[in-house]
Amino acid sequence: MSDMLDLRRPPKYTIAQRIGGLLRVTHAVPVAIYMLLMVVLAPLAALSSHRSLTAEVVIRLVLAMGCAQAAIGILNDYCDRALDAASKPNKPLVRGTVQPREALALAAILPLLAILAALPFGLAAVLILCGVMALGFAYDLRFKGTPISALLFAVHFPLLPLFVWAAVGAWQPFLPWILPVGAAVGIAMNVANSLPDLPEDVAAGVRGLPHVLGVRRGLALVWGIPLALSALIWLLHLTRLVPGLPLWLLLATLVAVLFTGVTILLYRRAPTPATLKVNFYMQAFGTLIFIACWLVAVIA
Repeated sequence: MSDMLDLRRPPKYTIAQRIGGLLRVTHAVPVAIYMLLMVVLAPLAALSSHRSLTAEVVIRLVLAMGCAQAAIGILNDYCDRALDAASKPNKPLVRGTVQPREALALAAILPLLAILAALPFGLAAVLILCGVMALGFAYDLRFKGTPISALLFAVHFPLLPLFVWAAVGAWQPFLPWILPVGAAVGIAMNVANSLPDLPEDVAAGVRGLPHVLGVRRGLALVWGIPLALSALIWLLHLTRLVPGLPLWLLLATLVAVLFTGVTILLYRRAPTPATLKVNFYMQAFGTLIFIACWLVAVIA
């Protein structure tokens, strides 16, 4: 009887394993990219508005966005824990390195910390940050695996730079164009993030935009959007709707072509889910650099 009871007890993990589980359940790498985005955008927003920027402001931006995105990632894993048990046994909530109640507690506390960090930036910045979190939570709780999920990403991504400009910048004529650019980036990231898990998701009945497209059309969309955005920023420049410094526009274009080309080559050499995951991170990083170069072009 004692042996049976022992078998029912959850396995014990070391402190290092528990910490590793917490890092994984927060989706640390994607969250770090969001935090890096804040570091890149903050000086650009301040420069465009001729305002000073302090280390405290940057730290608050990074903490606010980091807590918000970590909460979204944690809730995503909590909602997917039953599905992950069948296909992803190494997930922290499946292995037990993080307990469901712990994940829920973190998902409840982190949004409050995000709002507290953003409070000094004013009501507009706080409301935009709440919008970012609301879209993420809606994706986790109801719309993941539906065509609406792509729409949520299309709205979510433009809010990120708008949050920074509301916090440390001022209105600029180019800001409305962040909406279509960010929407395209959001859709590309939604598809790219889903492609590594596509077979398991389809088998489980998931029917989001990436699953409707499939791998080949999904990759065509993911690879095509950066090139289309490169054409768009040149069109905006030539029509004088959003003029920019040609050198920085050229750098943005080269970044889009380079990162897209590298991910194509990597996938052609090894068309595996692991390669698709690496490509997602590469494309996310490349997109960050592309956006930064474009903003420098229009601000300078």
